[in-house]
Amino acid sequence: MTWTSRDRVLAALNHEEPDRVPIDLAGAGATGIVLDAYDRLKVHLGLEHETKVRSKLNHLADPDTSVLNRLGVDTRAITAGFGRASGEWVDDLTFIDHFGVTFKGTVGTDDKHFLYKDGPLCGGKLTIDRIDAMTWPDPDNPAIAAGIKEKVEGFKAEGDYCLILNVPDQVIHRAYALRGMVDFLKDFLRAPEAACYLMDRLADYNIRASEHMIEAAGAENIDIIFFGEDLGTQDGCMFDPDNTYGRLIKPRHERVIQTLKSKTGGLSLFHCCGSAYDFIPHLIDIGVDVLNPVQVTAKNMDPNLLKDEFGDCMSFWGGINTQDILPYQSADAVRVETERCIDIFGKQGGYVLNAVHNIQFEVPPENIVAMFDTGLKHRY
Repeated sequence: MTWTSRDRVLAALNHEEPDRVPIDLAGAGATGIVLDAYDRLKVHLGLEHETKVRSKLNHLADPDTSVLNRLGVDTRAITAGFGRASGEWVDDLTFIDHFGVTFKGTVGTDDKHFLYKDGPLCGGKLTIDRIDAMTWPDPDNPAIAAGIKEKVEGFKAEGDYCLILNVPDQVIHRAYALRGMVDFLKDFLRAPEAACYLMDRLADYNIRASEHMIEAAGAENIDIIFFGEDLGTQDGCMFDPDNTYGRLIKPRHERVIQTLKSKTGGLSLFHCCGSAYDFIPHLIDIGVDVLNPVQVTAKNMDPNLLKDEFGDCMSFWGGINTQDILPYQSADAVRVETERCIDIFGKQGGYVLNAVHNIQFEVPPENIVAMFDTGLKHRY
């Protein structure tokens, strides 16, 4: 059998062992590489091309095909077109997005993060009337799907890759931005009806905007749907898994995931940083097929534990330690850790190789290449 990239990824996610571990870089919004690290990687690989920016707000590169091919990447990203419809830059450190949320860039730091500063629902009491009175972005804006048809056609012309629909916006993350994180977490207790109504409105927007992307891409071309938001911290859960998540948030996640899966036939790739362990049974219940980024240094996120308890019904995407090993240890240590993760997560399939979240500026190019080359050489 001659394996294509698409065959390789889908076999692994069907809990089969392909010819080698599938590899991802920048197939999803949390599996990419920041600009500084990308520029150093280009030089290290001896590749010359202009660096394209996928997200100025997140300081992410849009990797060139030459880099993806060199690293053996099996995935390609379908992202919203947006353009100016996604917001406007006031200055180099101030961005106001399509929901009216203001982001401010950090000054005097190397990582160039942008943080939520203000949103249209910040302060005061959250009410249904306030939510309805807010100026909502148009989910039918044609800019959302602009360029997607052509991008997919380009991917198809280059090869048989696994195509990932990156769903525009989230539910609770977007609510944090609109309302302020602390206040929205309090709203679950003091204004649960309004909090649920806000999440419902956000899910409505999310689904409608995604439908336009699906139509432009062609439903038959979408293999995976990338959606999700952080539910855990380094040491545990952000809120009660069965009460706050199970009763209030889970039904909104389920509606987004099940609706988009039904429209595409694609698998669900759910992003959740931190300790996701206590949420995994809920995610399986609502139709999630794959967990990302698998933050192995967080509580109860040991690879052996995850594979033993959930490996029969959940696949894993990520897992290579970006808190210590990738940025600060040797290339040999990266190779050892990559082999370890493949051997554990990839046994009988169920694993796609990638770092834990976007590769950050501290990571040397030698370590990036060591991770991906180990994946290319590994055989089950």
